[in-house]
Amino acid sequence: MSETRTTKMKLAFLLLIAFVPITLASFAYRAATDAGMFSGETVNNGILINPPVDISEFALEDEQNDEVFLTFDERIADIPDPDDYETAPWLILYVNNGSCGDSCRERVHLLRQMHVTLNKNMPRVRRYYVQSNMNAVDEALATHFREEFPSMGIVQGEADKIAAALAPRQINLDPDVQDIVFFVDPVGNVMMYYTDEHEVADIKEDLVRLLRLSSLG
Repeated sequence: MSETRTTKMKLAFLLLIAFVPITLASFAYRAATDAGMFSGETVNNGILINPPVDISEFALEDEQNDEVFLTFDERIADIPDPDDYETAPWLILYVNNGSCGDSCRERVHLLRQMHVTLNKNMPRVRRYYVQSNMNAVDEALATHFREEFPSMGIVQGEADKIAAALAPRQINLDPDVQDIVFFVDPVGNVMMYYTDEHEVADIKEDLVRLLRLSSLG
């Protein structure tokens, strides 16, 4: 067997072992719910996105207008040796339309505090502020974020594209008028979301459960 073919097979295996645990977990949860095992009650506080959306469909960009998130296939395409593969972290995307007032800033602060309380699991998670009006983040706001939350990424997107990616899943969200928190797994699956009706404690409970059940990230 050629070295190139062996490498491709190893990378395919990487994709498999990364994707299967989440797929099986989602399938098992859905099957159990359909069978009435949870008596109609969900075990998660957030709203499951099933099937998940690939994060690349959100078309998020950095301040240089470069695409930030690639598909998993694109991420591994240029890896010459599977041993060089580094698992990506779980992502928390906080989507806001750019008018980040007091409640928005408080949410950003509380999400940071939640992240800190993960202790040894902190490196397994990264946070992003996503401005959904496709404009560059206001310089004063960007400066505030860089000074107060240096570990948080800042990206921009378009509300219509985010909404369009979710619509086929019968999820109707409008990032122009509501702030949303998304969970993204290390493979790039946008798999759960939260609105302003969810407390940060609800978000943390789900995140801790995911980190405990998954070896990814």
